[in-house]
Amino acid sequence: MRDPIGGMTYAQCPPMYWAFDGKTIDDSEFPVLIYDKSGPSYRWEAGGRQGIERVNEFWRIEPVFIGYPDQLIQLKEKMMEKYAYVFDKIFEIEWRTAWVTPFYMAQSGQTGVEKETERIKGTVDYESWIPSRGGRDESEWLEFQNLSIVGDKYTKAFSIKSSKNKELWSGCSGIGLQRWTVSFLAQKGLDSDNWPKEFKKYLGEFPKNIKFV
Repeated sequence: MRDPIGGMTYAQCPPMYWAFDGKTIDDSEFPVLIYDKSGPSYRWEAGGRQGIERVNEFWRIEPVFIGYPDQLIQLKEKMMEKYAYVFDKIFEIEWRTAWVTPFYMAQSGQTGVEKETERIKGTVDYESWIPSRGGRDESEWLEFQNLSIVGDKYTKAFSIKSSKNKELWSGCSGIGLQRWTVSFLAQKGLDSDNWPKEFKKYLGEFPKNIKFV
């Protein structure tokens, strides 16, 4: 067998970090804000595939941001406010957030945090209630996106520096469009007449159906 010629990325963020590999960014550019929706992500999901909720290839939007710690903390707060607006005022779905152990801590065997800075640098999962799974209290909610501040994990790994040689953090927010769809349809149903008015403003008109005889 020949050596592999490439890989299929599990997320959108790795190519963005590679683009900055070994670069020194001018101080005036921070925070650097990047938004990618150019293609799918690939995962061999534990538990197998399940409808459009859990697939091997899925469409994903990934904002990535690089900057100083105070900038990213403020950015995280603003993004959480905007997400809350979308889910409350446009989607009108039932949702909640949960802080989870950052993946790079979990891989090293850590399951909790000892410092408040680690909680700031952690991951916030967004979860929605799926009525078909049961009641709100006893059923498993669906994680449909996240928001992470990973500290200097990747800026150090990719030697990304500022012109003033200050500490740089980075973060990202993984938005799975299939799971947004599942969250919405599970609560609002397939009849578009029952969908929220604000949502339909963004949706526009449906294409005409094909008639069969």
